[in-house]
Amino acid sequence: MPDITIDGLNVHYQVAGQGYPFVLVHGGHLDSSNWQAQVDFFSQRYRVITYDLRGHGQSEIPAGDYSLGDCVADLGRLLDHLGVEQAFLAGHSMGGYIALSFALNCPRRVQALILTGTNCGPVVETLKAWGDEKAARLESRTAPAAKRFVKAHKANAARPDLTPRLAEIRRPVLIVVGDGDTVTPRRISEAMLKQIPGSKLEVIPGCGHMCHQEQPDTFNAMVADFLGRVEASQFVLDHGPQADRW
Repeated sequence: MPDITIDGLNVHYQVAGQGYPFVLVHGGHLDSSNWQAQVDFFSQRYRVITYDLRGHGQSEIPAGDYSLGDCVADLGRLLDHLGVEQAFLAGHSMGGYIALSFALNCPRRVQALILTGTNCGPVVETLKAWGDEKAARLESRTAPAAKRFVKAHKANAARPDLTPRLAEIRRPVLIVVGDGDTVTPRRISEAMLKQIPGSKLEVIPGCGHMCHQEQPDTFNAMVADFLGRVEASQFVLDHGPQADRW
C-alpha cells in the first residue's frame, strides 16, 4: 500500500484494476476504505484510484491547519505522480466538494464527475453547529483522532461557496442523493441539478447520507450506467460545451 510525499506530508493511496482511471474521493472524517464496495465492483473495468485525504486515515496529519484548497492541490499532485492526465472522478460529501472544486479548476483533467451526498455551498448549519461543539471539546487533546477531527472540521467549515461557478462545468455530471439524507438534504442536489448544464440527478429511496455504502448495488449500477453512457458518447475534450451529448 504505497504512499507519496505531497507538500511535505505522507499521503496514502491504493490502485486496483486496469483501464481508464477512475478516482474516488472519500468524505470528511472517513478514509478510502469507505469506497471498498466501489473498488471491488469498478476495478473489474477501470483503474480505480483511492487515497486518504491529508489528515485522514493513513495519511499524515499536518502540523498546522489546512484548507480544502490544499486537498484539491493534493489530488492534482497525486494524479501527476500516477501519470494520470485525465480521469473519471467521484466524490462523497466533503470529498464531493473537493472533486467539484478540482473539476472547476482543472476541467481538462476530468472526463466525467459523480457527486454523492455533496453540498457545493456552506456546510448545513446544523452540521456546522455539531462540528463546532465537538471541535471545541477536542481542541486541547493530543490524540491523533482528535487532531484529525478538529483540522478537518475547520477546513470544511471555512470552504468557499462554489455555487456561483456551477454553470462553468462542461463535463457530464451525475448527482446521487439519498431521499433521507439530512447532512446534505435532497434540495441541495436539486439546486445543483438546475445550475450544472446537462447534469443528471438520481435519488435513492430509503437511503441516507452514505448511499454508496447503504445501497452499494443500486449506487454502483447507477454510476456504471452513467459512465457507460459517457463512454458511448465518445465525449471529446477541447470541443467546447457538449454536456447534452451524453
